[in-house]
Amino acid sequence: MLPTYAFTVEEMLARHDWALTFVHPPDVDSLFRTNNMPSPAQAVQIKASLDSLEAPLAEVQSYLNLLRDAVTSLETQMSRLQSLRHDYTTAFSPIRRVPSEVLAKILCCSWENSRADKGSSKFNVFVMRDGPWRLGQVCGLWRSAVETFCPELWSTLSINDPLYPSLKNKHVEVLRCILERSCNHPLHFTFDRPSANSDTSLQVMEQCFNIMIAHSARWETAEIIVPPLFIPRLNLIRGKIDWLKKMNLEVCFNNSGLESKSIHAFEIAPSLQVLHLRGMHPEANILFPTVNLVSFSDHRPWSGDRLDPEYLGVVKSAPNLRSFSYIDFDVVRPISTSHTLERAINSSIEKLSTCSLDFMRGVILPSLKEVAPLSTVTWGYPVNALYGLNEMLIHSQCSLTRLALDDIALDENLPVILQLSPQLEEFSIDLRQEWMDEYDPVMRDLVIRMKETIIVEGSPQHCLVPSLQRFTIGLYHVCSVTLSFLDLNFVEMIASRVHGPHFVPQLTKLYLLVLGYMWTSCLDEDDVLALNGLKDKDLDVFVILRSADP
Repeated sequence: MLPTYAFTVEEMLARHDWALTFVHPPDVDSLFRTNNMPSPAQAVQIKASLDSLEAPLAEVQSYLNLLRDAVTSLETQMSRLQSLRHDYTTAFSPIRRVPSEVLAKILCCSWENSRADKGSSKFNVFVMRDGPWRLGQVCGLWRSAVETFCPELWSTLSINDPLYPSLKNKHVEVLRCILERSCNHPLHFTFDRPSANSDTSLQVMEQCFNIMIAHSARWETAEIIVPPLFIPRLNLIRGKIDWLKKMNLEVCFNNSGLESKSIHAFEIAPSLQVLHLRGMHPEANILFPTVNLVSFSDHRPWSGDRLDPEYLGVVKSAPNLRSFSYIDFDVVRPISTSHTLERAINSSIEKLSTCSLDFMRGVILPSLKEVAPLSTVTWGYPVNALYGLNEMLIHSQCSLTRLALDDIALDENLPVILQLSPQLEEFSIDLRQEWMDEYDPVMRDLVIRMKETIIVEGSPQHCLVPSLQRFTIGLYHVCSVTLSFLDLNFVEMIASRVHGPHFVPQLTKLYLLVLGYMWTSCLDEDDVLALNGLKDKDLDVFVILRSADP
């Protein structure tokens, strides 16, 4: 309860208005400007004046306390009144008049945009604070709209392990609920492997996998990573995946327990455009249609050359194929002087990844632009891959724009391949296994040829790969050798590709990384400084040359 006064605020202000115009007597005022002691008479006068101020000060302080308490009370009342007004105006909010179907569309669009910014639209079905679960926690109206009118929000999902204990073993029921809310909308999902060390996880994830199998007719894009035990279940979807456009299938853990039987799951898939396989059994036959295929990859342990005829048939029968990736090689396979397979022609393939000598010798790809020979061996380098690539380019009459050599044996075919690719813009060599002595003369010859120029219309132009813009060399295991190709010629070759005529494509990026033990090169400190100094010429330079003691 605030104290009451018998006068108004104006009267409060007027009661002591005299203080604003009060002045000290001259004799007292002079004391405040000096260090003189007041006289006895002045001391009595000052003491009386001081005592007379106590009552007004106390009274004004009481007024201030009253007004502060009043302001606090009024602010509390104002806040409450504003809250009440907000409650009443909310009742007339336009969003309340939006039909649930329109609200659902707004939620779907806004959610799609927000998830796109995060790089993924899939939500973890077992995380209650993620995806449409989160939207449904705002209010009853949103929950009703999300549950009833937003099937697309529930149809883009990720089924992952570890399983969350907060669900209290209701993971299967949660997945069923989500699929029910997704209605008949196409499914876009990721199914990630169960835990390798948990029987409970294996059982729950197997049940979830069986549920997804039962809904295969709605699959549109699927990324599946499963142990070998789950693979036979996939044959149940044969003839029931008419909507499927993209399938990424990987066998995790050890595939030695996977039988080498044929996989018929994708044999009847009229809409299939993308099929990426990884970790399949070396002897497994995977059947799939090729009429609409745009991208295909099969990364499995090497199983001999038995798949070459099959995949040459894929290339020949896939009129829309743009990207083809196939690991099939042997590190010691000799070169045959004759080619026995009929060459398959495909005018649509633009990107190829393979190390198979016989495969590359068996295709003609006139539209090919990118080649990245694949290698997954942990020892040695696939030999003769460059020989096969050279022969393929000769027959295909195409010019590459990108060539990435990862763990590929380098030989005399490399300069020839570059000669066949005058439009090459990006070239990289990445060797993570041990550097071989025989590679150095190949690289030394390559650097010299990349430095050579001719005069074209009065201006110098490089003879080899004149359009090169990005050049990468990564050597991760160089031991007790001298890299003679890293010399002054290398520096001058790089510099010449930065200082060329303005109308000629310039080198914009150099990445040079050499790691190992007790190795040397022919570059001195000035040469390295010269390379790094090209940053001033707008070249993105990264140079690390590190040789450690064993």
